[in-house]
Amino acid sequence: MARIRHIALVTDDPAKTAEFYKQQFGLTELYRRPGDTGEKGVWLSDGYIYFAILKYGEPGAPKLGPGQSSDLRGIHHIGFYVDDEQETAKHLREANFSPVPIPKSANSENRMAVMGDADNLKYLGPDDVQLDIRSRGWNEAISFAMQRYELTPVAEEERK
Repeated sequence: MARIRHIALVTDDPAKTAEFYKQQFGLTELYRRPGDTGEKGVWLSDGYIYFAILKYGEPGAPKLGPGQSSDLRGIHHIGFYVDDEQETAKHLREANFSPVPIPKSANSENRMAVMGDADNLKYLGPDDVQLDIRSRGWNEAISFAMQRYELTPVAEEERK
């Protein structure tokens, strides 16, 4: 079963936007790029969800919408942890969903390394919502900076 593991938004000022989420919701900063300013992105977490705040217009945050032509800021993509990236990609292609067309100058394989050697597969879902598919990488980033929480299903008797 796939699990939502991160949400990303694009903004003109990642550091300022990150400060809002840290101050208002108590999120913990994991890291920023570059490390001194966060001008290209700041990554936060609540201990479970990985929250990426990316600089609008950077190669790792291609424009949204059909043909990647939108100038909207806000939620950019949803990241799913899956058991098998290639199997998930195969099912997406079989269901007529295609990879995000990233210009060759940004990344020639429709993949974007975010941390270490863990890559995202980027696909367009319904309404051209961008989906990142990954089997590892986000948990490690959270664990480096803070306690990471595991969600467990509620027992049936607790629901009543």
